[in-house]
Amino acid sequence: MKRYMYLLGILMLDAGQLPAQINFIFVPDIYGRTVDGLGNFQMQNLTGQAARGKVSISVRENISKTQVLTIVSPVFTLNTGTTAFSVTVYAGSAFNFTNTPIAAIASQTRNFPPGEYTYCYRFMSAGGRDGDGEDACFDANIQPLVPISLVYPADEDKICQKRPALSWQPPIPFPANMLFRLQLTQKRPGLADVEDLTMYAPLILLDRIPSTTVSYPSYAPDLQEDSTYCWQVIAYQNGVIMSTSEIWEFTVQCSDSAQPLLNDNYRELKSMVNGNYYYAVGMLKFSYQNNYNIKKLVYEIYGTEDQARSAIFRMSRWSMAITRWISI
Repeated sequence: MKRYMYLLGILMLDAGQLPAQINFIFVPDIYGRTVDGLGNFQMQNLTGQAARGKVSISVRENISKTQVLTIVSPVFTLNTGTTAFSVTVYAGSAFNFTNTPIAAIASQTRNFPPGEYTYCYRFMSAGGRDGDGEDACFDANIQPLVPISLVYPADEDKICQKRPALSWQPPIPFPANMLFRLQLTQKRPGLADVEDLTMYAPLILLDRIPSTTVSYPSYAPDLQEDSTYCWQVIAYQNGVIMSTSEIWEFTVQCSDSAQPLLNDNYRELKSMVNGNYYYAVGMLKFSYQNNYNIKKLVYEIYGTEDQARSAIFRMSRWSMAITRWISI
């Protein structure tokens, strides 16, 4: 009997040392964008009794391996079941930002800059050690709601400006202290756009641009006609890249190639009652029903803008006026 009582005492001791069954429910892709959104989570207390303690939240950016923020709430009572975390408790928490550029942006704007983040939540019982409990971690890739996009010159556009102004649409959110970096280079045959921008010295490199439009710099040489150029704009804040545009290309082309004449049909001349407007480019082609066997055709052409006579054409021979007949 003593042996069985001894085994029962060991089992009861092990059960008392089991970790508390407290779970966290958090949607990082939605609420992980802002510092205030980190308090929008739920807790599941499956221990069967109310628990007194506090919540610790840590935020880490994985690409730069930077610890960004640690949040520690005041002590509160967690009832059994599933409970949304109190907004009042979260507002009274201690927010400790690290001394890093990413943390500075998050502290100033309350928004996390683009990056890959890990959010870890832990419940610590009141009076317990900081190491008790287990972390519940969530990952999210945070990107701007609206990325930066180029506007002019458009992609694969042909322009007749050798010193064009360049413009773009900023990312959203767009804080007041955001700056831009613009890079433009001449495209080389057989290379991709990204290779042109990364392997060769740029023709234009402008930094710390405060606006979304920039004039062609006076020190740079004119763009060459019939040459193609690649350009890209990067938005950054406090040295942290916030958004990168696509690489667009445009061609400087001022001489229009000769357009072939339209091979349209001859239009029959009629009175306005039965006739219609005739749009022609460079050459008028018309026919006339010669029902009375007239040997000479006399006609006049008037300008439509000022109703003044613009030209009078007289042909002495019918064959010179009309080269072929078409009956419509």
